[in-house]
Amino acid sequence: MRLVVFGGWGQLGSDLFSVAARRHDLVRPTHAEVDVTDARAVARAVRDARPDAVIDAAAFHQTQRCEEEPERAFAVNATGALHVARAARAAGARCVFVSTDYVFDGENPHGYAEDDPMGPINVYGATKVAGELLARIGCRDSLVVRGSGMFGHAGSSGKGGNFVEKMLASASAGHPLTVVEDQVFAPTSTHDLAERLVALLEVGAPAGNYHLVNEGTCSWYSFAAKVLELAGIEASITPRSTGDQEVRRPRWSVLRDTKTVKLGLPPARPWEEALRWYLDTRPARQAASACGEHRH
Repeated sequence: MRLVVFGGWGQLGSDLFSVAARRHDLVRPTHAEVDVTDARAVARAVRDARPDAVIDAAAFHQTQRCEEEPERAFAVNATGALHVARAARAAGARCVFVSTDYVFDGENPHGYAEDDPMGPINVYGATKVAGELLARIGCRDSLVVRGSGMFGHAGSSGKGGNFVEKMLASASAGHPLTVVEDQVFAPTSTHDLAERLVALLEVGAPAGNYHLVNEGTCSWYSFAAKVLELAGIEASITPRSTGDQEVRRPRWSVLRDTKTVKLGLPPARPWEEALRWYLDTRPARQAASACGEHRH
């Protein structure tokens, strides 16, 4: 297959490259070359590449900035999704839109199946709901893939790293950690999500929603504690309640994968195993900077 990936140099996009480049032809324009908010640039890039599938992994996902800059958030996450989907349809290609657990309100303690009703509680979630809908409108043969709490070696360019690296860096510097314990989610390795996203395309999965999270759930506090445990770092870490927040976040944003095994994909590995793999395979330079002041 020939794949075009917008947002291809970010956290997920980098793992898509490492996964797909071994067996497929991957084109990933930089943001400077193609901004998804520019319909003509998107259409031209897709037309020139002649792909089998177009993946929209571009996102404006800093939740606080989304509240402050809703116009930009909708431009990237919603209008940009429409541009990508229309370009895919014009090229006779499939469209994949990467979405999030934040499309749900987080009030269901049983978690959310792929086709459960959406109900975002912040601007970021609303923009991704709009993006999902517009991706389907722009290209009827669209896959919407959702993840939550993503962590990958490339980090998140918009957030200056990822949660795992922030915990390691703070603990290594001797800073005490306080982490919320009343927000529960399903951690997602971007490497594993990338593997499963490509697998969906390879098996010709029907259009629809897919949850590509790792197996299991935890709170952010439990996740942070496991990061330190597996890294062999002793640090002060204290749980706290969410309390009042400037930006509301889902309390129970667990995504349930009810579809992929039926399509022949192997079960997702537990998040603890994925986290262990992440820590064991961190780039040497990245690991050295975070581990230089570890206190064992």
